[in-house]
Formats: sequence, structure tokens, C-alpha cells
Amino acid sequence: MPASWGLFLCNCRKTLPLDPEKLILPTAPSVLTAASEPESQVREFAARIERERPDRVLVGCCAEQKLFDEALAGSGPQPPKVQFLNLRESCFLPHLDDPDRAHAKATRLLRATMESVETNETPVYNSLKVGANVVIAGEGLKAKDLATKLRDTIRPILVFPASQATADKAGSGQAYTGKVVEVHGRLGDFRVTIEDGGNGEKNRQELKAAQVVVISPDGSFPCKPRTGCHLLAHPGEADLDRVAERIHELTGDFLKPVQVTYNTEVCAGGSAEQEACGVCITACPYEAISRDPENHLRMKVDHMACEGCGACVSACPTSALRFTEPSPQDLYARLAALLAPSSGKSDGEAWTILFHCGEQGKRALEAAGRKPIPYAATVLPVEVPCLRYVSEANMLAAFRLGAAGVALLGCESCQHGERELLYQKSDLSRLVLDAFALGSERLRLFTADTGMEAEAIGALSSFANALKPAPIRWDGRPMREQGNREVIAGAIATFIEQTGREAGQRSLEPSQPFAFADVEESGCTMCRSCVNVCPVHAFRLEESTSSLQFKHISCIGCGLCETVCPEKVIGLKREIYLERDALDYQTVAQDSMVSCLQCGKPYINRKALEAVETRVLSLGSLLDTFSGSRRGLLRMCPNCRAVAAML
Repeated sequence: MPASWGLFLCNCRKTLPLDPEKLILPTAPSVLTAASEPESQVREFAARIERERPDRVLVGCCAEQKLFDEALAGSGPQPPKVQFLNLRESCFLPHLDDPDRAHAKATRLLRATMESVETNETPVYNSLKVGANVVIAGEGLKAKDLATKLRDTIRPILVFPASQATADKAGSGQAYTGKVVEVHGRLGDFRVTIEDGGNGEKNRQELKAAQVVVISPDGSFPCKPRTGCHLLAHPGEADLDRVAERIHELTGDFLKPVQVTYNTEVCAGGSAEQEACGVCITACPYEAISRDPENHLRMKVDHMACEGCGACVSACPTSALRFTEPSPQDLYARLAALLAPSSGKSDGEAWTILFHCGEQGKRALEAAGRKPIPYAATVLPVEVPCLRYVSEANMLAAFRLGAAGVALLGCESCQHGERELLYQKSDLSRLVLDAFALGSERLRLFTADTGMEAEAIGALSSFANALKPAPIRWDGRPMREQGNREVIAGAIATFIEQTGREAGQRSLEPSQPFAFADVEESGCTMCRSCVNVCPVHAFRLEESTSSLQFKHISCIGCGLCETVCPEKVIGLKREIYLERDALDYQTVAQDSMVSCLQCGKPYINRKALEAVETRVLSLGSLLDTFSGSRRGLLRMCPNCRAVAAML
């Protein structure tokens, strides 16, 4: 049963053309307040909420959340869960010149909030204790200045350059000479390697700390920034004050949310003692994923080290790794709600899904709403933790659901590192779009730097305004599967159906986790080796037809089938087939079954039997074993063979 809602809308003291009658919602709210003065009307709204008892409340107002939290806190023993959506800055201020489109966008944002929230799961937390030991390394005067700012509650461990050590170590408490060359670990448990090159020797030692500060005179650092690892280049007094405040905030006891879940059952990390995938290990910039020391065929996620960038989730071809917020269910529910026609039929608009990061991408949109900076009202924002979270499945799903374009808006310089993974995912999405003549130009990446928000928003708006209506119509079918491969398969199937074309084969770069297993049928004995070792079940043996079958869309190109094939008749080709047949199992080898000489029961296929006979009978030491009355042992089923061998 769908949740009941209370809805509070505000026209900001009649400065916005907000008309609730123009909003088409998935379910009629049990409580609806259209306000002009939220401060004076929120109490009446809270009283109605207490009487009607809706399951959830959605506030479409720019007033402080505290105003509503306090008013609703007294609405019964279990106040409803409250969602906030700033319609003023997301819809009406940047689109004041087009109120009809502003209302259409508001309808979709409200609907997406209402429908996606139903997929939210209860968060899971781990306890995290962060001590007071902080390594401060680098320029002596700056390091000592920062240590002084922290002296009341923090225990600084100073590391001075050799050139400044004599003067700066005096009166500095715990201090070392050298430079930081490596930083490993996470908030609360960092391992800092320092190197002292005195006397012509390079001596290394490891320091342990809860947090780390590295001050660099030239902007070069031995590590990436992460929570608790503070990197400063040419810091001024304000920078030192900011870092000191942040260090204090991060010291103490916390509950850290689990941001990634891991399903060992669908992981393609390996099979039959052969290691396979493992792309998540290299995708993670924070060493939060490694092979499990207790089972090298599976992964181990360090939830304390995880920074929540989402790269592992995008990289994982089987969706063994899944993000918790937004979860796949949340993301796809939001996309469907944003793109579904409001009145059951297409409105002819060229809607653009905008995946934006929670950092500079979000700040650029907020700046556009506040100033305001006008931009295309057809842009529908979807926040993700970082652009590296966005996979080819997410991009293609948006087009499958009816998007005319997909834009990505993130930081000019991402704090999580390079974007190679995102480029790979974008390249594959563009390849698929071009293959079906949908237009790779419908997918675009934009970046925004501090102070350059207007330029980024302007470029985004130009992109959205230039788009023609969506090439794929919304088909109304829900996305029941949320795994990356299943979503990609669903998108390809929709493209085939709606374009009326099968795009055929496309070659891929080696980094793309797709492959076609070319099986030489004449040499295949159907021994099951590939079936037994494939971690994604791309191969199967169909007993009823005595056939080996391969499902191309499932293959991640790990190469295990090539490695274990005793006949060496499997060759992997780094390519993708955009055809119906590639989306399901197809026969790649077939043989007839041989019946047991004794009981007549089919027990082995002919090619496998011939291969076994050839190998066994080529061994001189076994010729006597299979001579005379025993010559037919290999042509008996295991049960009959055991009896015959005893006679």
C-alpha cells in the first residue's frame, strides 16, 4: 500500500508563481498546505498532520528545516518522516521566465522524492573512535603555528624538514626530522612513513596517528586527501584555522555509516581456485577493498577506510558491490519518476537527466538557484556522491526511460583523483548510442571550478536547449532488475525494440569488462571446465539438448574459461554484440549422447568419450587394464563400470 503524504508548499511571500493546481502528483496528499508565510502557517500545518497522521511529510519550501522539525516534533508519539525540497531555487527562481515548464519540473522533482523515498533502507553504522594524536609535517613555522592552535585538546606529533630541524624542534614536544613519503590507513588509524636522509643514509620509520596534516611549499603531496588527512599548500592563517577546526570536529567517538554492501554470491572475484575479476581493488582510491585473506576468490571491504566515492560500485560488472545511498533501487526509482510522463503520455519535452556530484556540481546548482542564473527548465538533477559512482548502466537506463540527454556535472579537480573509470563508462555508453543511431552527442560531461559556476551552468543549459526530443519513448515497464548487467541488457533490448535494428558487433578497448567467447565447436568436448569455472555463469551445459551454451551479455572477460579449457578451443574477443541473441543463452557446441553398454542409460557425450579414450589408451601402462573383457569399461556409466571392474 503506498504511503500517505502531507505536503507543505510555499510561494515565498507571493514572490513565486507556484500554483498547486498545476502539480500532478502520484498520489493525492492527505494534507496540503499552500503557504505564503511559512513561519506563521507551519503550526496550523503541524496540527493537521497530527490529526490526519500521514506516513510522510514533504516540505517544498526554502525556509530553514529547523522551523519544520520543531513544529512537527510534537505531532504525536511518532512524528512522520520529513523530506525537504527547495522548489524556489531548484525550479522557480532559475526558470521565472517560463512558469509552465517550472511547474512541469516541480511536478517531476516532487514525484521523484515521493516515489524514491519508498526504496530507502534503514542505514547501518559502525562505531569509530578517533584519538588525539595528529601528525603535522612540513614547513616548520606553519607546523608549529598549527600545533599551537591545537594544543588544548590535541597531541601533535611534528615532522620537520631536515633543513629546519635544529631551530624548529626546540620546545616542540614530540618531534621528528624528515619528510612524509607515504600515508596509508584511514581516519583514526593512519600509518605515516617518514624518511630521514641525514648522514647520506635514507632511514625510514612509521608513525601512527588518528589524523595527518601535510604542509607543502610546492603543492606536491605523498598521498590523496581523505577524511582525516589534511593537505595544505602555502596555507595562510585562515587555512590553518579552518584545518584546526576540522581536526577538532573529527576527534572523538562517531557512528560511521556503511556506504557499500558486498554480496559474495554474485562476486566474480574467482572460481575453482582461480582468481578472476578484482577491478574494484584498482578502482578504489583509498585502499578500502582488497582480496579477503581468508578466501582469495572474494573481496574484503574496509568500511572504515571507505570514503563513499562509489567508484567500486560503478566498476563492479556484477553489482556484487552496491551503494547504500543512493541505492540502485533508489536511483532507478528516481529516474523513472523523473522521466515518466505526467499525464500518461509524452509531453514532447526534451528532458535531460543531470547526474551531479555532492561537491562542486551541487554548489554550481545551488549558485544558479540563489543568484539566480537562468538555465534550461528541462534539466532534472540527480545527486550522486561523486561522478565516478555513475556507471554505463545508469547512463543507458536514463535513455531507456526516455531521457533526451544525459549530462554529468562535477568538480574541475575531483578530490578522489582521476576520472579514467568515468571516461571508460561514458565511452561505452556513447558507443551503444551511436550503434543504434541515437546520437553520442546526447551524453556530455561538464566541470565547475570555484567562481566558475555561471560558465558551467551556461554550458549545461546550451547543451540541454539544443537537444531534440527523446529518441526512445518511455515504455511504462518498471525496472525490476537493478544489477549493472541486467540494466544494460534491458536498455539494449529496448533500443532494439524501438529502433527496429540490431546493431551487431562492436570492438572494445581492453579495459571494458565485456567479451565474446569464441568456441571452436569441432574441438570442444563439452567437458564442463568452462561451466564450472565461470564466475558469472556465462556458460551452461543444457543436459536436455546435450549442448554447451553461452550468454554473451553476462561475460565480463575475466579469461578463466580460456585458462582452464583443456582443449584450448576458447578464445575471448574484446567486443560486444548489440543483438537479441546476445542477451540470452545461445548454443556454441552440441553433441550426441552415448548410452551405457550395460544398462543403456545415456551418460556422456560422444566427443568427451572419444577424448577420454584417446588419452587413456595412449598410456602404455594402462593398456592391460582396458584389454580383453575390460575393453568396454570406458563405454559404461560409472555405476555399471564399478560393477564390471570387480568381476
